[in-house]
Amino acid sequence: MRRYRTNVDGKVQTLNFHVPGDFCNLHTNLAQSIEYSIGTVGPAVIAYIPHDRIEEISRQNPRLARTFNWLAFNEFSILQEWLFNVGSRPSPQRLAHLLCELLIRLRAAGLTDGHHFYLPLSQAQLGEAMGITIVHTNRSMGQLRKEGLLTLEGRKVDVTNWPGLKKYADFDVRYLHLDNTEPSLIKGL
Repeated sequence: MRRYRTNVDGKVQTLNFHVPGDFCNLHTNLAQSIEYSIGTVGPAVIAYIPHDRIEEISRQNPRLARTFNWLAFNEFSILQEWLFNVGSRPSPQRLAHLLCELLIRLRAAGLTDGHHFYLPLSQAQLGEAMGITIVHTNRSMGQLRKEGLLTLEGRKVDVTNWPGLKKYADFDVRYLHLDNTEPSLIKGL
């Protein structure tokens, strides 16, 4: 799934990707409306929990309330990193950073095989997340392959040089706040 906005000319800007298991829009009970849309990028199973039920659960279980707050904080942290990524990094580095993030988040969800993961996104969707054209996305992907950092076969990404990709991307996993997860999920990072 992705969170995105579309301008009056139809240009799309992806604001975040959600991986399986992510909560989405926990904070929207505080607003009358939201300024963005949520859409799937592939097959998805979606569960809806009404805001009043979330509030009731939060009142009855302070530990879950803290978890909900942490999830909302984590979404904000990712959004800040994405803003920095789009505003401060050249296109190939933006793509490298995005792929590092997806690898770590998918690994935390148990959806990777080592440094291999399935990427259901098209180059157009990747470009919309990075604020670049499909041509620049394609060139950036080619640059990462040329540098020997990854291979792409169909929709399968194989990060062949994880330390090199992290360095190239200027990627620091701390903004994902996964320090409370099982150590084996982030082992070797």
